[in-house]
Amino acid sequence: MLSRRAGHLRRSERRDLARAWTRLGLWPAELETWVGALGVNGAAIAQGCLTAGIAVSSMDIALDGMRVKQRLRGGEPVFSVLARATACGRSLSD
Repeated sequence: MLSRRAGHLRRSERRDLARAWTRLGLWPAELETWVGALGVNGAAIAQGCLTAGIAVSSMDIALDGMRVKQRLRGGEPVFSVLARATACGRSLSD
């Protein structure tokens, strides 16, 4: 799956990405969903989300006019997104 989405990267880069995602211990369907939301380079962000209790199902929730996944991909820290959701009265956990 990563090979299809990261075909533009060198083999060694794809291998490094695969290792990063593998460390998360996700099932294949979960992995595909996280990669779809955060991109092939999003393993560290996904780890932060999992640690903070942010579910992949919440990636399309809009907070102050921008989706959670857009905020995270744009560099907003995980705990900042979580704080923003709390301030808006939204839960990002399942």
